[in-house]
Amino acid sequence: MRNVVKKIALASVLTTAAFAGAAQAEMYFELGATQISADIESESISHFGATGVIGTTLQATEKFAHKVEALAIIGLNSDKLYGVDVKLQSLIGAAYRPTIKLNDSVELHARLGVFNGRVKASGFGMSESDSSTEAGFGVGIDFKKLSLSYLNVDDTNFVTATFRF
Repeated sequence: MRNVVKKIALASVLTTAAFAGAAQAEMYFELGATQISADIESESISHFGATGVIGTTLQATEKFAHKVEALAIIGLNSDKLYGVDVKLQSLIGAAYRPTIKLNDSVELHARLGVFNGRVKASGFGMSESDSSTEAGFGVGIDFKKLSLSYLNVDDTNFVTATFRF
């Protein structure tokens, strides 16, 4: 019985802390463009995508913030690889984004997450799609409403510029 009471008390404390943190949460939205590139054997591919981010900020201190976000990149065009059109159709995932505030205008962030990417290759009268889920990591800098970032997922590079709403 004593263990049950301890578990209930611990669950109550954790639930209260979670709701208190959620009450202070600040939502943000980002839209932008991404340069997508990858080296495959001796060839390179490169194309563009549109990016959307929905996130929430839980301020830990005045200089450091914990952010959790959902990120989506949709490929807008394709590139040739060995005579075949290759396109990242989508990259969708969730990430943790710790952020350090340098001053009122500049913040540095890292990004660590899990992403599902879908790629399509077509040519020679055939079409093939494949998807995989991989870990990704990156870094970036925020200037008030503008964010510039780099993300690497499964040896594919994403250089992104987004505008925050």
